Amino acid sequence: MPDNFFISTAIPYANAEPHIGHLLEFLYADTMARYQRLLGNEVFFLTGTDEHGQKVLKTAREFGMTPGSYAEKMSALFQNMADQWNITNNDFIRTTEDRHRLGAQKFWQSVQQSGDIYKKAYTGLYCVGCESFKTEKDLVNGKCSDHLTVPEQLTEENYFFRLSRYQEPLEFLFEKNPHFVHPEGRSREMVNMLKSGLEDVSISRVKEKLPWGVPVPGDDAQVMYVWFDALTNYITALGYGSADESLLRKFWPGVNMVGKEINRFHSLLWPAMLMAAGLEPPRQIAVHGWITVEGQKMSKTIGNVVNPLALIEEYPLEALRYFFMREIPFDNDGDFSRAKFLERYQGDLANGLGNLASRVFSMIDKYTGGVIPEVENVNHEMSDLLKHKIWPAYQAAMSRWRFDQALEEAWKFVAYCDQLISDRRPWVMIKDGRASEVDDLLYYLAEALRHIATMVWPVLPETAEKIITALGLETAIEFAKPLAELSQWVELTVGNKTIASAQLFPRLQAPKVVVS
Repeated sequence: MPDNFFISTAIPYANAEPHIGHLLEFLYADTMARYQRLLGNEVFFLTGTDEHGQKVLKTAREFGMTPGSYAEKMSALFQNMADQWNITNNDFIRTTEDRHRLGAQKFWQSVQQSGDIYKKAYTGLYCVGCESFKTEKDLVNGKCSDHLTVPEQLTEENYFFRLSRYQEPLEFLFEKNPHFVHPEGRSREMVNMLKSGLEDVSISRVKEKLPWGVPVPGDDAQVMYVWFDALTNYITALGYGSADESLLRKFWPGVNMVGKEINRFHSLLWPAMLMAAGLEPPRQIAVHGWITVEGQKMSKTIGNVVNPLALIEEYPLEALRYFFMREIPFDNDGDFSRAKFLERYQGDLANGLGNLASRVFSMIDKYTGGVIPEVENVNHEMSDLLKHKIWPAYQAAMSRWRFDQALEEAWKFVAYCDQLISDRRPWVMIKDGRASEVDDLLYYLAEALRHIATMVWPVLPETAEKIITALGLETAIEFAKPLAELSQWVELTVGNKTIASAQLFPRLQAPKVVVS
C-alpha cells in the first residue's frame, strides 16, 4: 500500500555560498525522494536555509549589510543550486519567514506548558561556528574539534530546556527502534552519549548581545537559541502552529537527513523537544559522511572549495550527479577529484551505459527498421537474473541509503547485456539467416534498457527518460506504475518507432593543466 514519505535535508547556514558538501546532502535527499516516488509513495521533500544566529549576524556586518538582506542573498543561492542541479524538493523554507517564526514560537509555548523550560543564570563556553555551547570534554586542546577555534566564555541569564528529563524516553526510543539513527555506527555514538548522561541545555540568548533571532514568546529581552529555532523548520514547513496542519498530519513523522557533525542535535535534542511538545519523534535520522576535495578537507585558506554552479559549467550535470552518488558512500566519507570523475564518466557512462544504449538502438535501426521486434521465445536467463538477483539487491541497497551499491547492481546488468551482445554476435546471426533469433535478442535488450532506465532514474532522471522515450514508451517514468510493477518482466508494446542511435554520453576530454 502506498505510504506518505517526508524527507528533509538539514537547512544550511545562510552565512556563506553553497559548496559541494551542501550539494552532496541535497543529492542524497533527492535520490531517496525519487526512489520513494518509484515505490508509489507520496513524497514531501523539504530543504531551506537557517538564517538566524551569531554567524549570520557577524558575516553580514563584515559585508556592511543587514543580516536580513545578507541572508536573503545567500538563501537565493541555495535555491538556485537546487534548481540548477534538478533537485525535486516540494518546499524551501527560510527561518526568517513568518510561517516559521510563528510556528517556532508556538512550539516554544507548547514545550513551556509541559514545564520543560526554565530560566537561570549561566556561564559557559560558546562556539560561534557550531552555534552551540561546549563543555571541557567536548574540546581538543581547548579548541572546538570541528572549527579549531577557542570558544568564547559567555555569562548570561537564559532559558533552559530540561533535556535531562528525557534521558529514559530517549533510551527507550533507541532500544525500541534500533534503526532510529542510521547507519549503525552513528547510532552507537548517540547511545554512548546517552550513557554518559544528558544535561539541560540553554535555548535562548540575550537580545542585547544577539539581536538577530526569533523573539522568545513573552520575553522581548531574549531570542531563541538558533538550534531550538532551526530544528522546528521540519514541522513549521508542514504547517505546525498554523490554521491548517493537514500536511503535518499527513507527512509527520518523517526522515531527517543530516551530516555527521550535527548528529547529536538531531538524534538527541530534536526528538526530546518533540516529545516535550507532545509530538512524535522523527521516523529516522539518516546521517551521512563528509566530502573532501582531491584528498583534502575543503578550506577557503587552501582555496579548494568547489562551487556547485561552476562545476556544472565545466561538466555535464547528469554525469556529475552520477559521480557523487556512485563514488561517495552515504555511510562514510568520500573524495571528489576531477581525475576520479573522468574515470567514472568514461568507464561507467560513455563506455558503459551510453555504449550499450547506442549499440542496442543502432542494431534495432539496422536490423529491424527502427521498430522493436515481436518476440517468439522468452529469455528466461535474463528474466531470472533480474527477478532473483539484480532487483532484490538494488532495492536492498536503496533502502539502506547505499546508492553507490544500487548503481553498482544496475551496472552489473549493463555489463551482462554488453557481454550478451558480444557472445551472441547478432551481426553474424543475420548473415547466417537467423533473423528471428536476432529479433528475440533485440526485444529483450530493449526490455533490459527499460529496467536499467528505471533503476538509474533516481540519480540520472534525464538520461532515464531519454531511454524510455527512445523505447517508444510515452509515460514519463515518475508517473508510471509503481516500482513493484515497473521491475517485473513485462511485454513492451511492439511496433513503436525508436530513436535510431542514442549517443547518451559522448567522451570527455580531461581539462588542460596549466603549469605556471
